[in-house]
Amino acid sequence: MDALMLRFLQGYVRDTFGAALWHAICQRGGLSIETFEPMLRYPPGLADATAGHAAAVLGRPVESIWEDMGTYLVTSSGHEGVRRLLRFGGVGFADFLHSLEELPGRARLAMPDLDMPEIHLTECAADRFVLECRSPLGGTLRVLTGMLTAMADDYGTLCLIDPVGEDRISIRILDQDHAVARRFDLALPET
Repeated sequence: MDALMLRFLQGYVRDTFGAALWHAICQRGGLSIETFEPMLRYPPGLADATAGHAAAVLGRPVESIWEDMGTYLVTSSGHEGVRRLLRFGGVGFADFLHSLEELPGRARLAMPDLDMPEIHLTECAADRFVLECRSPLGGTLRVLTGMLTAMADDYGTLCLIDPVGEDRISIRILDQDHAVARRFDLALPET
């Protein structure tokens, strides 16, 4: 999972802030490489350490770096596959939330060796949920928070999405039909 997080962090920083800042982050971290491959193995904790260096170079809290990266993964035109994978979860945002427990299995279909975090959803009321996410990577919960925020927008749903502690996200749906949902078709558009 470190490899995937490193690759996504690399893409987020380069696309958002430019190659020069990514180079500065890698230098600050004493990294001998600047391009990470998602199928390779890297030392455990390298993704969290690199995000810490990104936070220092960019002058932003590491939590916001991870959350923004999660949003980037859903909204960037170069990651339409991530959005599509997530949108297969349901017609509405609440349906999508219920499908998140299946996400590790769906991701392993594409990448069998991927070590996905454990995800468990508790529905406290029709409009209130708690999502538990257990992962050895410190940034995972914040990345998931950013992804959930972007997906709520994608579904046109107004929500309060707040990380609680190290392994839970509180989700409160305020308006299921707050805006027009972004178009989604099961079939890929013809090119």
